[in-house]
Amino acid sequence: MERRGVLIDPDTLRQMSDELGQQHAKLEQEMYTMAGYEFNIGSPAQLSEVLFTKLQLPTTGIKKGKTSFSTGQSELDKLRGEHPIIELIEQTRELAKLKNTYTDALPKLADEHNRIHTTFNQDVAATGRLSSTNPNLQNIPIRTELGRKIRRAFIADGDKVLVSADYSQFELRLAAILANDESLINDFNGDVDIHTKTASEVYGIPMDDVTKDQRRAAKVINFGVLYGMSPHGLAANTGMSFGQAKDFIDQYFSLRAPIRAFIDKTLAKARTDGYVETYYGRRRPTPDIVSSNFMVRAGAERAAANMPIQGTEADLMKRAMLKVEERLGDLGDQVLQIHDSILVECPEENAQKVADILETTMEEIAPELGIKLRVDVSTGKNWGEL
Repeated sequence: MERRGVLIDPDTLRQMSDELGQQHAKLEQEMYTMAGYEFNIGSPAQLSEVLFTKLQLPTTGIKKGKTSFSTGQSELDKLRGEHPIIELIEQTRELAKLKNTYTDALPKLADEHNRIHTTFNQDVAATGRLSSTNPNLQNIPIRTELGRKIRRAFIADGDKVLVSADYSQFELRLAAILANDESLINDFNGDVDIHTKTASEVYGIPMDDVTKDQRRAAKVINFGVLYGMSPHGLAANTGMSFGQAKDFIDQYFSLRAPIRAFIDKTLAKARTDGYVETYYGRRRPTPDIVSSNFMVRAGAERAAANMPIQGTEADLMKRAMLKVEERLGDLGDQVLQIHDSILVECPEENAQKVADILETTMEEIAPELGIKLRVDVSTGKNWGEL
């Protein structure tokens, strides 16, 4: 995959770069108007002066450095809703990051054929997942419209197409197996919409009555719980009050007792044995779990609880990539792997065959698990369409 590289369209990126620059300049002017004078948005000290001295925003609970109050993202989160300038700061930061990291940088990293050759690291991520560097193609934002736009600049060569295969709710399925949560396993094997079902159980209402917001809260906690999400985190992500979020999590764990037990058992193992392991026995040492420093210990607990799930996912993904490579032959080329998905470039006439190979190979990679794995496949001329 490193050798093949992935094709980009430099013209699309150049055009986006100009647009991002113009949007950034426009937002800067709006902020200058709000502040009453021009200042350097990239300077934490000048920004702090604008927010807390000029605009008199509340400083309660805001971290203070040696010279001024912090303007980091976590502090801006506390100020959300206090003044429209907060939203503009966040927008300009996103624009600057996309421009500097992607639209300006990517064309310079391409070879003479406009292909980018990232480096995939086998042993950087502690869970065993592949990571990508120089450039990192795994963290191009997907949740924002701008991020999706950048993906449109990754294209298929000539009359070829890109085929993407993405595991659906992979971690949750693996958590169900590792925790031996039979009702969750049965739901997955019966193709039940797991987030709607969770919401219906937590709120004690029929599945047909679940609202979009209730399903979203269930989705946030279904994934968040695997990473030790707190009531505070759930409240911030869903707009619930702290009390509602706490009740939701308590109720969730009474329904998902096997997952709670699995997390507790994993942490106990980390403390007594000094390691945690994947379904297949690959281990990760956990020395920090007995640290006397609370922050270090809490971080180690989150990592330990998550590693068996993400690590098993990494084991299966690598197996799937090897098997896909074997079965593809000369029908197409794997060009990228992004966490739970594989991207293949192939001639258009092979697209359906490639899609079928990806779907069956990835879904049938671990029959020993006893849970149905599901893969969503899509085809397009660029990555943004997938």
